[in-house]
Amino acid sequence: MTQIAIRSHSQPDHRLCTTLAALGRDAPAAASRFRRWVGISGRFYLVSVYPIAQCPDYVDAVLIAVDTSGACVWIGEAGQGGDGLAATLAAAARAGACEVHVHLLAGDPAARAAAIRDLDGRH
Repeated sequence: MTQIAIRSHSQPDHRLCTTLAALGRDAPAAASRFRRWVGISGRFYLVSVYPIAQCPDYVDAVLIAVDTSGACVWIGEAGQGGDGLAATLAAAARAGACEVHVHLLAGDPAARAAAIRDLDGRH
């Protein structure tokens, strides 16, 4: 099986985007859509990747806004989406973010808060 390396170019820390295994013939397309982040706990978080200007209006998701080097610019919750999310993403873009990595598998507020703490690594 072919491996596709997708890595963050940011400084080495626990908030890294790491390698995903190839997914057959769809691997190149999947590699551009999905990444895997590692929290400080060692837990993996699968995320969908969007250009920041094309991020869908998600609610109750964990978002990681990253710059061109893959460094985290902002991490937090999508909340109820809408204008609040649009304003948050616009502020992240002004701070240098060009992509949004969206984690949808944290199903309740406590799980999202725990994922954010784990991925943020500063708490």
